Amino acid sequence: MNALAIDVAIVGGGMAGAGLALLLAQQLPAASIALIEQHAIQVASQDDLKVPSFDARSTALSCSTQQILVQLGLWQQLQHQVAPILQVHVSERSRPLGMLMRAEDTGLPALGYVIENRLLGNALLEAVLAQSSRIRTISPAQVTSVTLSRDYATLMINNAANVSLDAKLVIVADGAQSALRQQLGIASDDIPYDQHALVANVVTELPHHGIAYERFTDTGPVALLPLQDHEQQHRAALIWTLPDSEIQAVMQLPESGFLLRAQQRIGGRCGKLLSVGARYCYPLSLIQAREQVRSRIVLMGSAAHHLHPVAGQGFNLIMRDCMGLVETLKPVVMKGGDIGDVAVLQQYVARQQWDQQKTVTASDWLPRLFSNRDRPQMLLRSAALLGLDFLPGAREWFAREATGL
Repeated sequence: MNALAIDVAIVGGGMAGAGLALLLAQQLPAASIALIEQHAIQVASQDDLKVPSFDARSTALSCSTQQILVQLGLWQQLQHQVAPILQVHVSERSRPLGMLMRAEDTGLPALGYVIENRLLGNALLEAVLAQSSRIRTISPAQVTSVTLSRDYATLMINNAANVSLDAKLVIVADGAQSALRQQLGIASDDIPYDQHALVANVVTELPHHGIAYERFTDTGPVALLPLQDHEQQHRAALIWTLPDSEIQAVMQLPESGFLLRAQQRIGGRCGKLLSVGARYCYPLSLIQAREQVRSRIVLMGSAAHHLHPVAGQGFNLIMRDCMGLVETLKPVVMKGGDIGDVAVLQQYVARQQWDQQKTVTASDWLPRLFSNRDRPQMLLRSAALLGLDFLPGAREWFAREATGL
């Protein structure tokens, strides 16, 4: 079997893999790129996309991610499909105090944007397929082995053609339970939260007015994110954290019982919850790879760090990491250097280290802090929320941090 020679192979598609492939193609115009996806790559018709889905997951895009989409030329298409976040209201259940962050305090038009995953994913995949001369897509396919040598990594791929690739750089982005990370012998620290995230789209009685609600409860955080209205129905994305012991019972509730239970958690934000679409759930844990880079290998996305969904920073951190990697590789390519050199890849890790640490720490610390029912901790939380709402500059600083800028 003759191996195909490629500069960069991305193992794992999805939104992160597609976004990285597009950034590489744009910023490294001489590089050859392969995107290897386990599932068949399919795009929906524009007619199908015109009807909002009540069974879709959604993603909160920070302003930094929005700027990346602008750079990729996709924002003009997507801006009509997003709901802007004009305010973020943070509160604790049964406590009167809270914090309100406003876009106007940052001088930005929005603190972020919410979009259904199917719309964002479809736009990214369409753009990838439109660059077939630059980005080779191999799907459905699975990488069965990676063999490292001095000058390249050889990937054996199980697909219809049973091809193999010789790549100068392999980017592992195949998810939190990355099979390739395990195959490479890269250990990870896995800390289960003993919680599940339940996600669903809901119809609300009142409009959201661009407000995202994050409410901390004794069983975990619950969020209500704005979505675009459709046919005079007010829509929002519900992200509800529940203990492992309760998740199946809540998933199996009839619609009326589910809406009543969710209403008790989120309160009267946006009035009554009127209906709910399909419900999805997944276990929550903090997963961090002990190594992000080796010679000719980079771990990216959830394969490198998988976060609690509080504050919705997971995908946004991934996109900032993608941009950081591309900007690290660009001058190396311009000088004719080796993009798989471990010294080069360590520069990427050093560049992103602070952003990764503060984002991972916040996503881990916040739900732990607010789930602690110790009275001194509760008083401290209330004082902190009050201080953030009234101390000069504190609320504005948090708002700027939320934008990812």
